[in-house]
Amino acid sequence: MERHKVVLALIPALVLAGCIGGLSGEADPSESTGVSPEQVPGVSNGTLSNASALVEANQNAVTTNGAILQVNQSSDQMTIDARLVVGADFSTYSLSGTGSVPDGQSTTIDQWSNQTTQFVRTSSAGETDYRVLDEHDDRISFLASVEEFLSAGNFEVANETSDDGNVVLTADSVSAANTSDVDAESFDSRLVVTESGRIQNLSVTTTQDGKTMTYSYELLQAGVDSAPKPNWIDDVPPGATVQAQLSIGVENDSYLTLEHSGGDVVPSATTVQVESNGTTDTESLDSSLSADEMRYVYFDASSQQLQVSADRPEQSTVSPVTSPASVQIETEGGAVLYSGSMGWDSESVSVRGSGSSSGSMSAESSKTTAPTSSSQ
Repeated sequence: MERHKVVLALIPALVLAGCIGGLSGEADPSESTGVSPEQVPGVSNGTLSNASALVEANQNAVTTNGAILQVNQSSDQMTIDARLVVGADFSTYSLSGTGSVPDGQSTTIDQWSNQTTQFVRTSSAGETDYRVLDEHDDRISFLASVEEFLSAGNFEVANETSDDGNVVLTADSVSAANTSDVDAESFDSRLVVTESGRIQNLSVTTTQDGKTMTYSYELLQAGVDSAPKPNWIDDVPPGATVQAQLSIGVENDSYLTLEHSGGDVVPSATTVQVESNGTTDTESLDSSLSADEMRYVYFDASSQQLQVSADRPEQSTVSPVTSPASVQIETEGGAVLYSGSMGWDSESVSVRGSGSSSGSMSAESSKTTAPTSSSQ
């Protein structure tokens, strides 16, 4: 079974946010009405000379006071529709939205985090995957895209203010000192920012190789106490908190190796399913699997049944695993710790799916999947 793990890799900005209607932009009461462009962080001599300073000021405003943000991006490569809710003092945040790639593959992402744990749910191609991480981001990752665009454009203070009296900067070309990854033939952007450096909205249209990309960032609401915990967290399957860095390799074109390079102990009731040799079979681990340990996975030559062993098998006892092969590792509670497919020949291994390394197939340890009929 080939699984598509394209979410979170669409662009760094695709860390998405909850669907909340009926919101509108609100000014922060602490903002002054007599805005001076020269007081805006990163702005000097009528130009945006330090994009990083402006992004940092905006980040501080969002995480200190809380906010609801909307990000959209559209190109021939992908579309993104994302909303992020940040609680005051970055105590909680939620994020949800959708993204699609040229083949029509659409992915939905939902994320919620408090100060200790991140919960992530992704849905794509009829499958719903979960991740639970014992960590909390200290930055809003999709602001990296904002900084790239602000660093790329030749922004100058416009001879106008926004309807609410804030500073407007525009750019109609790429800066000669562009330090970002944006390489555009044409660049057209409008930025509205408060005196304190909080970005109200940013719109960008670029053209490269005759193809157009549009991007928008908008502050929908300033001042949000917290991001409510969503109901879908109750659906996170048992075992989703197991964090183990697992990888699958091939030895002697005959059997597979399952390596645990770090993280939590994988329980002994965990099953390994292999699809190869025109058949599919499932076997439990012979014992719990700890970091720096390995198991050998192979089909027995006599019974053709799948075996999982801590001991390297004798070549004569193995029915060779043939290319291509698919492997899924699932906890007793139905959470998938690993799922991927690969093909190889006598010289190399080519990888499809979640990760790669020379001669092996790797998976992110945090991927877990809700039980479905296709993964049982």
